[in-house]
Amino acid sequence: MKKATYVLTAAICSGLLCTGCGSSKPVGATGQNTVAIAVETEEIAPQSIERYVSISSKVSAEQEISIIPQTSGTVKNLYVSLGDEVHSGQILFEIDNTNAKIQVQQAQGSYNTAQSSIDSYKIKYDDLLKTLEQTQKLYNVGAASQNELDDAQSNVDQAKLQLDTAEKNLEYSASASLESAQKELSDTKVKAEISGIVSSLDIAQGSTASTQSPALTLVNMDNLKVSFQVSEDVINLIRQGSTVYVTVSAVSDTPITASVTGVSTAADSTTGLYLVEAALPNPDGTLKPGMFANVELVVEKNDNVISVPLNTVLEKNGEQYVFTIDESNIAHKIGVETGLKNNDYIEITNGLSIGDTVVTKGQDFLSEGSQVNITGDEAETVTEEQENQSESEVRQ
Repeated sequence: MKKATYVLTAAICSGLLCTGCGSSKPVGATGQNTVAIAVETEEIAPQSIERYVSISSKVSAEQEISIIPQTSGTVKNLYVSLGDEVHSGQILFEIDNTNAKIQVQQAQGSYNTAQSSIDSYKIKYDDLLKTLEQTQKLYNVGAASQNELDDAQSNVDQAKLQLDTAEKNLEYSASASLESAQKELSDTKVKAEISGIVSSLDIAQGSTASTQSPALTLVNMDNLKVSFQVSEDVINLIRQGSTVYVTVSAVSDTPITASVTGVSTAADSTTGLYLVEAALPNPDGTLKPGMFANVELVVEKNDNVISVPLNTVLEKNGEQYVFTIDESNIAHKIGVETGLKNNDYIEITNGLSIGDTVVTKGQDFLSEGSQVNITGDEAETVTEEQENQSESEVRQ
């Protein structure tokens, strides 16, 4: 809308006889003093208007992980401090690995012994298998008895059983024990599971890290969100992608435009409200989890409509109206019908047209047919009669 400033001017002589008046009679009968009322206007143009509901919330993190070590022990080396930025896979701290190394060495020894047994049994099996093949050939030509053939076959079967047992022992016992010992050794180096900031630190070098409690907490500051609950009359007006304006006053009074990322399909059994989440961009890292936020959730939007500043519309005796200015700088009182409104603007559904010039400031002091002129930014001065009239008008 284009803005302009006008002034309503009236000059009325006092009726007193003075030098140069040329008359001994009073001029006019109102007794008003000269007035100059500065007013501001906007030219109507199509625009969008949104209706939203305001909800209180808190900033939280999409990813917040408590780091709990998989093995207990004394913290040998601590590589991070509170507030440090870390990357996924980075070593955060090390637990004393003396016992874990011993366990790996012992498990490795058992594995090597089991592997040696397999090698021995394999050699034995291959030799007995060759003997069986030779005995079979001799038996076929009558040079070996049935008992000799049966003994050779029994020896092969027994060697095969020993080889299979040794291989299973290697797979299910020695190998598993070695893998377990190696994992426990690896677990002494505790790594970051996500990239983020160290938001809490509950260990120190030389302290004991336990598998029962978090050693520290990591928060991904790039992916934040606000979570809030809405009633049943609102839930069907929103969907994933709906616009949300989030104001975090601790950071700025300027709203952040966000989008709804999740909408619950079932109400909370206790409150009867539906959970909604919206992703919150944090490119400069100024937002922090736990900060209070005011959420304005857009539930209705009309595009290409006529809307005016909320205080433009006046109301008296149940009638809503505005003042427009014509090409002759005459003010006209126009009845209007309204639609959507928010804290700043209100939709006009009937009474105004595109291109109309509507008064947005100073309308309290106007009446039908008032003359206005462009004067610039002058101070407002009003007659006592107009001031008394304005007090009786109720602004919407």
